[in-house]
Amino acid sequence: MPFLLYMTDFSHVELRILAHFTSDPELLKLFQEPELPDVFSTLACQWKGISVDQVKSADREQAKRIVYAVVYGAGCERLSECLGISAGQASQFIESFLQKYKEVRTFTQRTIQQCHQQGYSVSLMGRKRPLPHINSYDYTSRNQAERQAVNFVVQGSAADICKMAMIKIFTCVASSSSLTARLVAQIHDELLFEVEDTQIQELAGLVKTTMESLQSMEALGVQLKVPLKVSLTHGKSWSSMKAL
Repeated sequence: MPFLLYMTDFSHVELRILAHFTSDPELLKLFQEPELPDVFSTLACQWKGISVDQVKSADREQAKRIVYAVVYGAGCERLSECLGISAGQASQFIESFLQKYKEVRTFTQRTIQQCHQQGYSVSLMGRKRPLPHINSYDYTSRNQAERQAVNFVVQGSAADICKMAMIKIFTCVASSSSLTARLVAQIHDELLFEVEDTQIQELAGLVKTTMESLQSMEALGVQLKVPLKVSLTHGKSWSSMKAL
């Protein structure tokens, strides 16, 4: 029986989580129905106050990099390297972004303050990451811990959702009388399965429904303010994957 590789990917999951935690009205707009196909181009439109047809690839890349600079705590120097601009320009970009999405700054400040008080940061599903240097007298150690505090809330929550997806999909496949698919790898927010080609449509329906349903997890008290979306690809090899 021929087998295929099947990849499922949470679309822009970290940006969605950032929108959820910040409740920033402009970020929430990105994920309202009907959702636009290119979120980062739309983000660039919002941030720079330009129309869609005015967005260049450089604008899109800047918007994408700034989002991840905020999430990862990369700072001006790292952003300047990624975009090939001066540290001063990078600082201006970040500041203008935070002026546009004001609740992002509020979220980061609140998260850091809570970590100073508690000594740890908490993910969407309640996992705690202790950060022993959060109140260090050494500026470099303290600053790194503050970046890690914000990063853990966003990336840790994305990991929570992805792990919950794996658990639920495994349970469904194990209890199925027809599916024999096998999860072979997790790569960040992507799951890679090996599946018989005759089962691809059945697995696709199960996986997409299961993963997108994780927007609401009543047992864990989780209700995301934005929907989760999943993209699906498949192919005979990693290099030949195409949209399903």
